Amino acid sequence: MNRHRLSKSRYMSGHQCHLRLWYDVHERDLMPLIGEVQQAKFDTGNEVGDLARERYPGGHLVAHDYRHIPQALAETRRLIESDGAPALFEAAFQCKGVLARVDVLERMPGGGWRMVEVKSTTRCKPEHIPDAAVQLWVLRGVGLDVRDAGILTLNRYYIYDGIRLDLDALFKLHPVFDEASALLETVGEDVGMMQEMLASDAAPEIAPGSHCFEPYECWYYAHCTRNIPQPEHGIRELWGIRANRREELESMGIAEVRDVPHDFPLSGLQSIIRRAVIDGHDLEYGNLASALATITPPVRYLDFETFQPAIPRFAGTRPYDQIPFLFSVHTEVDGSSPSPEHVDYLHEEGDPRPMLIEHLLEALGDEGSICVYSGFEQRQVKALAAAFPQYADALNSVIARLVDLLPIVRRNYYHPDFHGSFSIKSVLPVVAPSMGYGDLEVADGLVASVWYARAVASADAGERRHIFDNLRAYCARDTLAMVEVRKALVALAQADA
Repeated sequence: MNRHRLSKSRYMSGHQCHLRLWYDVHERDLMPLIGEVQQAKFDTGNEVGDLARERYPGGHLVAHDYRHIPQALAETRRLIESDGAPALFEAAFQCKGVLARVDVLERMPGGGWRMVEVKSTTRCKPEHIPDAAVQLWVLRGVGLDVRDAGILTLNRYYIYDGIRLDLDALFKLHPVFDEASALLETVGEDVGMMQEMLASDAAPEIAPGSHCFEPYECWYYAHCTRNIPQPEHGIRELWGIRANRREELESMGIAEVRDVPHDFPLSGLQSIIRRAVIDGHDLEYGNLASALATITPPVRYLDFETFQPAIPRFAGTRPYDQIPFLFSVHTEVDGSSPSPEHVDYLHEEGDPRPMLIEHLLEALGDEGSICVYSGFEQRQVKALAAAFPQYADALNSVIARLVDLLPIVRRNYYHPDFHGSFSIKSVLPVVAPSMGYGDLEVADGLVASVWYARAVASADAGERRHIFDNLRAYCARDTLAMVEVRKALVALAQADA
């Protein structure tokens, strides 16, 4: 049998789906280009991994890359036998065609080794166990005396003091030796099946399903589903439908919302969605006029953009805290103004929060409702009030004035073209088709976060200004979109009056 070399990542691909592994090995060109958000996740993983090494003073990095595996194996063997370095980073081992590069291999005081896999998450996840197990299988296979294994994650409860990072407190080691050891026999069987599958002349026949998204969304999903007719209104559009209910419908051969039987148990909103799809037009329900009547002038519209550094940068913050760096506010002062007034603030250096709070309070004034879309803005204001108690009273007053437009839409209006989503990017094209995000360079909150991190790290003044201008344009579009959504809702309510 022609044995194809596996790696930890390839093993994990095969563990999820053999067809995914086949494509990884034989048809890698089918993988779509890595987007900037995904690349940012990879970069975060590298940043966390590099910092984790500082926990092991005197450790030695096996720096040979994937193009120089024989050299990496040889250097690892020499370091293992030398009884010198207290820890090895990216140590390379190969057993029965499976290559493992171990994040940290630590010499234990009483003899033997501890294998440590570094993750940029804040908890040990179920999928991390087979990840550790395949590495342990390789290390045991080459005869290394591994006596312990752990998953090293960031500690979500660590609070940075703003002076120096406490690496012992920043990271948390989760013991997984027993769990990983229990999987060793299974790993061996999996490896054999994967290598046999890869030696075949044809790709395995595996139909798309829930495994395409668990534990990770597969790169090749679009390719695997390219010839499968997609329903106009699939049953996933039934808002909030549980997996067991969805699977029950699928087992009945039902893929379309319009085909769901009348006696199938649905929630109130799911029944409305089904009816709208069958009737082919929008539906109003609830009491839209009453919901809108809670909004009092002058009406403001607020949106934040945030970023989430894995390694905390500012005093009082934790790993992955959301840090608002930009807000936009549109204000409708009175009905005679042809367009709402606009103000924003973007912080360009250091901790954005103190100055952002001051500008925010000035922009929002003391009167009138503040419209938002989803609970995101309320969570950000609450976090700011907790972090800066000197502003707590003023920020809590802001919270009391917030009006969330999303539940107003969800409780009162549905259009089949929402396709089961009440996000503003699903609602806006339906209620205000002349407005959108297609003309913007930044049209997504995750991309905005990545661009901001890039800007503050750049020494190029021109690049920084270009990014900041585009971030401002995107945030302003979000608040202007809310203006249009509310205007459309008011028109609907007045038409029914």
